[in-house]
Amino acid sequence: MLWLNAGADSLSEFEPESPEFREMKLSGKRLASLLEAEAYYGQPASELFSLSWLYRRLHGGRGFLPAQEREYLLLKQAAFTFNRSGYEKIRKAYQKVWDDAEVFPVQENGIVYENSWMFERSYGGLRGHEGTDLMPPENLPGHFKVVSMTEGTVEKIGWLEKGGYRIGIRSPQGGYYYYAHLDSYAQEFIPGQSVEAGELLGYMGDSGYGPEGTSGRFDVHLHLGIYLETETASELSVNPYWLLRYLEEKESGQAKE
Repeated sequence: MLWLNAGADSLSEFEPESPEFREMKLSGKRLASLLEAEAYYGQPASELFSLSWLYRRLHGGRGFLPAQEREYLLLKQAAFTFNRSGYEKIRKAYQKVWDDAEVFPVQENGIVYENSWMFERSYGGLRGHEGTDLMPPENLPGHFKVVSMTEGTVEKIGWLEKGGYRIGIRSPQGGYYYYAHLDSYAQEFIPGQSVEAGELLGYMGDSGYGPEGTSGRFDVHLHLGIYLETETASELSVNPYWLLRYLEEKESGQAKE
């Protein structure tokens, strides 16, 4: 079952801090194969990503996870004997991104988004775009509901100059899910408060790029960011695009090219 077509097989290239890991690169075909592998093995996406990484380490070249139970069990056994510390580091990083996400963050028809990872942004100085922007079918602030992708705990809330009104949720595995440019909150959330996957957080807006209360400097949208804490970084951004595609296509029952 060919589902990750990455040629690099060295540990250093797949450290959680590496650009390759942070990009979380897939394709429509590989995403479809990932969904198929999940159904076949009955295992979470993070385990399949990690075992595919291990397969590349053991066999080199193009990485794939064979759809035979014996091969899968051998890889599971190898995970505890071959470069275990490296494997565990990768597995835990994938868990933080993939295992807690249950719900697409905007439960409305007509939401569009693209893979804009590290596209240039200029407000506040040149920088790369560390997230995904989800655009509604109409430019209406305060209309489109934003829900939590995961269960977790409110860690940060309030105004940021670049992010506007935002809320940050820490999921059980340790991923930090950042929802920005909100028009308003669903309630008076406080740090430490528990939320459920699918719980209403607030409404899409166009807040940000100025002092508190600034709005209207760009179209209404949700900026979604995902951040990990690693051995060397307290807030390491990773690309949310393929996770969003994964959630959307699990809900629809099919993967697109």
